[in-house]
Amino acid sequence: MSKYKVGAYIRLSRDEIYSDSDSIDNQLKLAEFYCDNNDLKIVGKYIDNGYSGTDFNRPSFQKLLKDIDSGLINTIIVKDLSRFGRNYVKVGFYLHYYFPGRNIRFISINDDYDSLKHDNIMERLDVPLKNMMHDHMAYETSVKIKKSLRINKEKGNFVGSSVIYGYRKNPKDIHKLIIDNKAADIVREIFNMFLLGMSKSEIAEKLNKRKVMTPALYKKTYNLGYTKPKKDNKWNYEIIDRILRDENYTGTLVQGKRKNESYITHKEVKNPEKEWIKFEKHHEELVSKEVFDKVQEMLKVQRRSTNKNDLLSGYLFCADCGGTMTIVKGKKNSYYYCRNSINKKICSKHRIRKNDLYNRIIELINIKKIDNKIINELNRGLIIRYIDKIVVYEEEIVDIILKYESELIK
Repeated sequence: MSKYKVGAYIRLSRDEIYSDSDSIDNQLKLAEFYCDNNDLKIVGKYIDNGYSGTDFNRPSFQKLLKDIDSGLINTIIVKDLSRFGRNYVKVGFYLHYYFPGRNIRFISINDDYDSLKHDNIMERLDVPLKNMMHDHMAYETSVKIKKSLRINKEKGNFVGSSVIYGYRKNPKDIHKLIIDNKAADIVREIFNMFLLGMSKSEIAEKLNKRKVMTPALYKKTYNLGYTKPKKDNKWNYEIIDRILRDENYTGTLVQGKRKNESYITHKEVKNPEKEWIKFEKHHEELVSKEVFDKVQEMLKVQRRSTNKNDLLSGYLFCADCGGTMTIVKGKKNSYYYCRNSINKKICSKHRIRKNDLYNRIIELINIKKIDNKIINELNRGLIIRYIDKIVVYEEEIVDIILKYESELIK
């Protein structure tokens, strides 16, 4: 019985076009034929289908390494070096150090390389040279794919693998989108709830109580493109925020928000907004541009707040020096002080009680004759959300509130 316990490693990338000889079945048949004619026995098959050769975090490859450490495998066989990997540095690391250090035999059939016959890989200079060529081919393939994708995006073709929540790919043209009514209703509801003053966390809680599927789980359930669902499958602040900020819901196709850091790491990073690719009137809108713009303005107001426990934080300014006001909590009451008077000692000490300021805001609302009945009918969060703006802009923003109320009541 042979002392060599062979693991056949097979890889096929989704980003490259292969001949029949590179198929999963043919790679495996070649490995089996070689072993049958060289007194070797395959005890494990490790197949990574759809993984780039520059990425070594492939699941079956990682399992192969674990089986090496546990002693289940002491020999690796591949069709050729390109199937093992296309990262010159990484492949060199495994062939030069990792496998020799663990007494692992490595066989690359088409390269006619067997580490048992060569104590040092440098005896075969063609091996590292081929390794460099495979790396360069991976780079060239990556560049071509990126160029092709960009051209398609600029033409207004949807090229994502995962469909935007609320839409489906058009079966007549997979580069176009059509509304998915079931999910679209949830998207519209989220925008409406936010306009009515509900916080993102409150919206998420409401959807969770109704057991509405999250976008990731919905896509997985209806096979609309893979997005890994979180373990708890719950709506949260981040999901709601992402939907509220997505311009795709206005009918404008927005692509290129993220990109791969490099062809080697495959790590996704954010793309600067100026590099995003937009194509207007690509698909039917779920929310109007006017509603979307209102929501973005409301989100900006939220970002300016620096203290989540204080509604007015970030909006109060000292009338004497123009500095920001900060809240100081006492035993019974809370007061707003000029920050410069406390930290820099460059302004006189003066303060206003928090309750007094809130009462002044209510007076401003009453001056504009906003019907209390209307306020009660609406979610009071609508008024609370704009209270900070009233402090700074007063009459101008109160008019905006009145306008929003009249539209919402309709």
